[in-house]
Formats: sequence, C-alpha cells, structure tokens
Amino acid sequence: MASANTNLLGGAQSGDLAATGASSTFVNEGKDFNVSVRGTFVGTVTLDRSFDGGSNWFVCSSDSAGTAASWTAPFSVMVTDREENTLYRLSFTRTSGTVTYRISQ
Repeated sequence: MASANTNLLGGAQSGDLAATGASSTFVNEGKDFNVSVRGTFVGTVTLDRSFDGGSNWFVCSSDSAGTAASWTAPFSVMVTDREENTLYRLSFTRTSGTVTYRISQ
C-alpha cells in the first residue's frame, strides 16, 4: 500500500528537501516523466523506485550496466518506465544546503 504522501503524476509537483530524507512518493502511470533538481547543496540525490507499494526501495539505474542514478549537482532527466503503479521518490543524503525538486509529465 502506498504512503499517505503518494501523488499521482499527471501534472507537476514540487518540493524542498532540507535534511537527509526522501520526498513524497509518486505513482507512475506508465508514462514518461521529468525529474528536475536545483539548489545549492552538498550531498547526493538518488532516484528510487518500489514495486511493492513502498515496502522495499531500489535506487534506479542510469544505464544497462546498473550504474546508480545519483547526482551531486543540479540536474534534469527524462524517465521512461512503461510499468504502471511503480512508486518513485527522490532521496537526499545531505551535508548542507537545500534541494528543490520538480516532477512533471
């Protein structure tokens, strides 16, 4: 079961992460979506997904070799996932600063 902070993609959602932790979860509707992160921060941002309603989270891969999708600077990426009802979130391991994120379809 998804958390109470789950939001369906289909528009845009944004927020800030000012401490180590995770964003609200997002339900993929089987469509491409954009993830953008900006801000002045020191730390690492990962894109995570769950196939079981949020019980287990896995860092997404950025290539076929399984390289973790992680960033230490502002970024914008297009995510392609045709599987419906997959949960996504951003995780931030913070040293300093604030991450401002936007997820949109």
